[in-house]
Amino acid sequence: MSLTFDEIPYDWQKPGVYTEVKPVYDRMGLTEYPARTLIVAQKLAAGTAVAGTLYPITRPEEGIAYCGAGSVGADMVKAYKAANRTTEVFLTALADAGAGVAATGTLTFVGVPTTGGALALYVEETRIPLALTAGQTVAAMATAAAAAINALTDLPVTALAAAGVVTLTARHKGEVGNGISLAVARTIGDTIPAGTTVTVVAMAGGATNPDVQTVLDAIANEWFTDIVFPWDDATNLGKIAADFAERYKAMGRKDAHAYIGSKGIYSDLVTKGAITNSPFISIIGAKGSPSAPWKWAASLAGVAAFQLANDPARQLRSLVLTGIVAPDSKDCFIDSEQNLLLKKGISTFNRVSGGTVTIDRVVTTYKVSNLNVADTAWMDIMVPKTASRIRYDWSAYFTLTYPRAKLAKDNSLAAEHADAVVTPKRALGSWAARCTLYERRGWIEQSSETVSRSVFECDDSNKNRLNSRLRIIIIGNMMVLAGSLEFEV
Repeated sequence: MSLTFDEIPYDWQKPGVYTEVKPVYDRMGLTEYPARTLIVAQKLAAGTAVAGTLYPITRPEEGIAYCGAGSVGADMVKAYKAANRTTEVFLTALADAGAGVAATGTLTFVGVPTTGGALALYVEETRIPLALTAGQTVAAMATAAAAAINALTDLPVTALAAAGVVTLTARHKGEVGNGISLAVARTIGDTIPAGTTVTVVAMAGGATNPDVQTVLDAIANEWFTDIVFPWDDATNLGKIAADFAERYKAMGRKDAHAYIGSKGIYSDLVTKGAITNSPFISIIGAKGSPSAPWKWAASLAGVAAFQLANDPARQLRSLVLTGIVAPDSKDCFIDSEQNLLLKKGISTFNRVSGGTVTIDRVVTTYKVSNLNVADTAWMDIMVPKTASRIRYDWSAYFTLTYPRAKLAKDNSLAAEHADAVVTPKRALGSWAARCTLYERRGWIEQSSETVSRSVFECDDSNKNRLNSRLRIIIIGNMMVLAGSLEFEV
């Protein structure tokens, strides 16, 4: 084989020892995967973030500066950083839509306390203690409640009292306000002084979210592996699904996965799951949780971004969603409902002792093929994540190993004698070596079989092109153990 050099001229005549130094990548390990998260948030006027600008986030409190106290963005940054402190994360934020409508809810005080005592109000996870006195009027109780709520600037609502009724208004305009939970005397030990009652009307009426297309356009050329959104309306979900499908294509090469939280009863979540059929969107749904949907999404994104960067093929079951408060047991979905929700594209969770939330199964919203046939090929988040990881590593490895290679057919004189030549057989050998590495990491299995079904061939009409078909079997996960326990009599 005749050798060629990158730095030494072929006709150099001056005597001396000239040696190029360059790496050989034949035995290189896995390419470092650049996991990057983007938090797409909604900001208040007090936030300094400029639409379309990406801000690196290192501390939880930065969400307040960029998005304002009591904002969706501040909540999302805090929830994400509670779950993940190491993955590189950025923030971009949009202001409320100009035509947006803020959600409202009410607390209505009725009666007169016969004795003094404590009353606990709740806005999301925050407990707001209120000291009532015997004989206090409904107007006085409502005024005190509104003052206590307004004193907490981190809350996502403001309060106004009138005639015994506290009207709570979301700080943000848009549908996000509908996800804010309100409660009275929610936990064990909370009391309501005798003689009075408080009626809660849930937050509702929020309408018109910001247009996510602004963000999608701004990050069109940016690499992000995990992106969390606060909006679950049909218009924005459709745009995310279409954009992420393009990002994942061979010519897009900017693989990303979207995380979204949704709140509602079983039928509401089934409706949400039906909006998209995307392998690149995971929606986690909860009924009755004190934690807002955007916090669920941010926490899930934090866990997934860290764990799936470490091992894209390993399920997320049993991992804790830090800072997320589970619904009461009566509001948790039963097993049969969870099973149906998974089939409808909604990820599920479990409530364990003390109200801790653990992941049950993270699925995508993909349910049917392009021919509308039921299909589970892309059901679990590990499938697109593992395929993305292998594609990224293989592309990096091949580029580093054959950066300036010539292309020749197998068994040609050029293949046998010329330097810096790649052939279909050599490419297949490289693919086999990488598959062995992937299998050792537990990402795929049966690589000896799939490599035999992989193909590399020179293009018939373009001498500069090598075509390939790369077969893999992504490893499964131990999710269901079915058995028959038989006893002898």
